[in-house]
Amino acid sequence: MTLEEGLNGIKAALLNAPNAPLSNKKKVDAEPLIDMIDDLIMSVPAEIQKAKEIEKDRQNILDDARRQANQIIKDANAQAQVLISEEEIVKQAHDYANAEAQRANEEAEKIIANAKAQDLAIRKAMVEKLNISLGEAHNVLSKCVADVTATHEALEKIAGPSDDAPRKPKIIVPEN
Repeated sequence: MTLEEGLNGIKAALLNAPNAPLSNKKKVDAEPLIDMIDDLIMSVPAEIQKAKEIEKDRQNILDDARRQANQIIKDANAQAQVLISEEEIVKQAHDYANAEAQRANEEAEKIIANAKAQDLAIRKAMVEKLNISLGEAHNVLSKCVADVTATHEALEKIAGPSDDAPRKPKIIVPEN
């Protein structure tokens, strides 16, 4: 007999018992009620044990649910850390790339500035060399013209004055 059945049996016995004359009190046979109470006392440990098992099962279910919830939270936190870490890596890579691009631009600007300075220096040196070479060529040509003129004059002196000989035009060399 279960606890509930026993208590319902006692209740039914009391409700169905006849009333005592001239009162509200019930007249019951005590022996069947005592037997029911004894049966209940005997069944209570089994009921309590069943309730304890149910409570233990409920507690195990709750503990398992808590463990699963904690594991889900732990996994979510780990995943969040991974995402945060990946985001930080991407940010660092982006920062590094920007810094490298800036450094490369600055280096390129230096290289271009140096190339322009070298180009200007080469052009100046070339112009100076050409001016020197042209000056030397001018001097050589002037000397040659002077030598040709002197030779021409020497030839005229050697030939002597003659009125019928045509006069050669004089070579004029421009001055610097």
